[in-house]
Amino acid sequence: MVLNGAGRADTRGWSTVPGVCGSSTVLDAVLFVLLVGAVVGVFSGAVPDDPDGGNRTAAETADVLAGGTATVSYTYQYNVLHESLLRDDERREVRIQRTARGSYAELLAAAAVATPSVAGTTLATGGGDLEREVSAVTAKVLPTRDANIQVRVTWRPYSGGPPGGQFSVGDRPPADADRSVATMAVPSGFPNVTREAVESARSEGYAGVARTVARGVVVGLFPPDETRAALYSDGPELGAVAARYADASDALGVETDSLLERRDVRTANDLLAAALAERVRSDLSSRFESPVAAARSVRIDQVRITVGTWSA
Repeated sequence: MVLNGAGRADTRGWSTVPGVCGSSTVLDAVLFVLLVGAVVGVFSGAVPDDPDGGNRTAAETADVLAGGTATVSYTYQYNVLHESLLRDDERREVRIQRTARGSYAELLAAAAVATPSVAGTTLATGGGDLEREVSAVTAKVLPTRDANIQVRVTWRPYSGGPPGGQFSVGDRPPADADRSVATMAVPSGFPNVTREAVESARSEGYAGVARTVARGVVVGLFPPDETRAALYSDGPELGAVAARYADASDALGVETDSLLERRDVRTANDLLAAALAERVRSDLSSRFESPVAAARSVRIDQVRITVGTWSA
């Protein structure tokens, strides 16, 4: 998959299931919440008068991540057992190989949301090595000869909650280090539901905020039209989508197999969203003083990238 500056994707890779081949365009739409576009945040230095130039190095590094591009190749692998959906009773291995090109910031954001978690619940896995490959290419462009640098990538569906996806590139700074910091926000690929969450908070309280967050996450993971098309296919898309639904269903304690057999994506998504909303509501009510405060913190559409530098 090649990410261009407009956030659209062209597929250049292959997907394999023993004995079958298929279109990878549909698979990309389903597997990726991460058709990210241009960096939308602003850079901010934490120590503007740093005499050692650490703040300048942090900002310049952030510029490189936002403007430089890279290409990574990586693999997702799924084991699927779904007799009715796959038309046999054998466990089938779906191995998906991809090549993605984008800015370093886009690729970092993509890796952060590749296995998303919400309210402490991991919703999708794939065993892929996207994070490892993106970390490796990013590490090569960090000016580590000039400064100690760490790049921290975090997707947090709402402020104060547990990270939905997080990793770092570079060494961890000492606890007592004086750091200079530059930050940016990158689209996650999930919809922007903050305004809707605020409206729901005023009419339905924490439950309304939770439903809005849950629906936004689920529709990002399983966009209805593309998911339904994948379920009608005979290629690797079918197995991959079945495996991802199985992950989410097991994590949330719901049963979607019969719905997938009927290709009833919307009802399956509604079940997942309802179960996820319960977990989100409990988490929000324990963290925020009011539903409106919780709603205003919702940021499922953004990944935050922080570049930190410090002296030895």
